[in-house]
Amino acid sequence: MSNQDTDIITTHMLATGQHYYSNGYYLREKHRLAGHQYVHWTLNLIPNWSGSTVLDAGGGWGRYLWSLIDQGQIDVKDAVLTDISEGMLLTSQEEARQRAIILKTTVCNIESLPFAQQKFNIVMANKVLYHVADRLRGVRELARVLKPDGTLLATTNSDKITATVVALHYQALDRMGIAYEPEPSSPFSMENGADLLATQFRTVKAFYYEDEALIYNAAEMRATYNTIGRYRNVLARHDIAEAVKQALPEVVEQLAQAIIDRDGVLRSPSLMGAFVCTDPVQMIRR
Repeated sequence: MSNQDTDIITTHMLATGQHYYSNGYYLREKHRLAGHQYVHWTLNLIPNWSGSTVLDAGGGWGRYLWSLIDQGQIDVKDAVLTDISEGMLLTSQEEARQRAIILKTTVCNIESLPFAQQKFNIVMANKVLYHVADRLRGVRELARVLKPDGTLLATTNSDKITATVVALHYQALDRMGIAYEPEPSSPFSMENGADLLATQFRTVKAFYYEDEALIYNAAEMRATYNTIGRYRNVLARHDIAEAVKQALPEVVEQLAQAIIDRDGVLRSPSLMGAFVCTDPVQMIRR
């Protein structure tokens, strides 16, 4: 992404104060910066997608679904994308128009899926269950719409490490004198998610994915910072001056540059993973 693109994204964010997840554009840019290796690794955990009906629940703009469609692993007519944000689905429709195809989308939350019981062969819930208010109800719904021999693929982050961009975020807040309370551990992580999933699936397998980005240009870290939810939360605060909010990405870049100057590179490790769940406990919604 060019510096001009980064400036446009940042300016629009600051001007609108728009919540990060209300529009698919920012999440799509975050995913573009992150690359595709993790997505491909995740999707390869299911060896055969051919002929499957697929629900991407809470799938945002469709990052995982588009990868499957573009690689010919599934037919778009057999796929459904849902999200609670209409803005996310508008971005997915933009993607569909670019491909000259029609993608079925539905605005809904995971706790109340508008689909019949045992409808899908594969259901995905990628990086979303930690956002769901009633996670047990949400997982019940995911199990309900799966066929008896179906599979749930649910991805999330690990709490074992702190992302470099998050560490720099808190360092920048300290440098700017901004009061904060560190966000608690994830309510659905690789460390605690299996227990929840096991209430609705008889077989739950966990797979970890470890990676490390080597950053030589501090502007890349600034671009990534512009996309994270914690920065969006700061932008929504009314107790912080607008000039201070605008200065935060620059401070993050300065902190990143100091590490690069000292070590020659900024290492950004990540630890994520996926749960592959089968043999759902079938429940009829009343």
